[in-house]
Amino acid sequence: RALYGELRPDELNAETIARRLEVFAEKAFRRPPVEGELAPIRRLVAGKLAEGVKPLPALQLGCQAILCSPGFLYLNLGEGELSETALASRLSYFLWSSPPDETLLKLAAAGQLRAGLAAQVTRMLDDPRSDRFVRDFVRIWLDLDNIGTMPPSSDFLTYYRDNLETAMRAETEAFFRHLLDNNLPPREFLDADYSFLNRELALHYGIEGVEGNRLRRVSLKGSSRGGLLGQGAFLTASANGVDTSPVVRGIYVLEKILGYTPPPPPPDVPAIEPDIRNATTIREQLAKHREIATCAACHRKIDPLGFALENYDAIGGWRESYGPKLPIDASGKLPSGETFTTPAEFRALLNARHATFTRNLAERLLTYALGREVTALDQPHLDVILAAMSSKPDQGLRDLIRHVVQSKPFQSN
Repeated sequence: RALYGELRPDELNAETIARRLEVFAEKAFRRPPVEGELAPIRRLVAGKLAEGVKPLPALQLGCQAILCSPGFLYLNLGEGELSETALASRLSYFLWSSPPDETLLKLAAAGQLRAGLAAQVTRMLDDPRSDRFVRDFVRIWLDLDNIGTMPPSSDFLTYYRDNLETAMRAETEAFFRHLLDNNLPPREFLDADYSFLNRELALHYGIEGVEGNRLRRVSLKGSSRGGLLGQGAFLTASANGVDTSPVVRGIYVLEKILGYTPPPPPPDVPAIEPDIRNATTIREQLAKHREIATCAACHRKIDPLGFALENYDAIGGWRESYGPKLPIDASGKLPSGETFTTPAEFRALLNARHATFTRNLAERLLTYALGREVTALDQPHLDVILAAMSSKPDQGLRDLIRHVVQSKPFQSN
């Protein structure tokens, strides 16, 4: 029907084919074809008809050409302020990962989309197609593809036996979806005392009383977990499948939670080799590493964040020691001078920095929506978004997405 509409094969001729190609191109390009854009395709089809090709194969060839053209393959939204039609495409690919639907296109054609963006964001987030946004944004934000590229070793057979990878991804997606559906504040990512678990994942976390394979909301009060930092997907994506590294996890927390990417290490500094004999802790090895002046400044920011998560193994299971004789020390001191001794105390310190986290989340959303990195020119607009979020205490994740959509970077190129 998208190709042929209501036409029957015996109704196809040069005139009806030309009209059908224009209708199909408008759908494929997510906009009306610009002047001259279809001319080469029309000439191709007309030439085939002149050669004696039957009308139906000629129309099909024209549609193939449309689907091979830059207008279909690329989102060409123009320069400067987006037109209403281009805005419909950007919004739809942001929240649905698909071309705009009829509602968006009608509003754009009537010049009413820009004024009604907030209502359309609500409608689109309530639509099941927004599950694509939840899945893809979470995957990109937290680098969940790392889980597949670094499969856990044979030391973690429960990871494969209990299908934990699928459950871990589903937990984080369900958690994000819950915050989105209920418009909960972004700080909930840091301090939530609940998550969404099935039986296998709950047992992996040491939580009893959860039955069945279906995820359901489970209280984490009294456990060692809470927020994103206690979730298996977060902890597994920040490990290498064999062991943990406070440096790797510390950088991961800095980037994904606080929005800061430390500079790469100097080329003349050797990497820390793991002690396979378990004679020294990673804390002792890093203490010597920090004696190198060029390393100390960055490691003061990185290492405490990683040490705070050392009680979690390479697949997020809880542990008290590295081996029988090496107990884990999860304490640390932040560059601000604040100290912590447990993961729970560390999460509380992070929660006090929820404004920094919200800014990072806004930047991640804007990056995902635009398909490009945020630049210095975008920073004043992020300031506006953060000011809008802090203007009311009940601003939630949906509000943050609305502010992103209503920002100047989103509505221009």
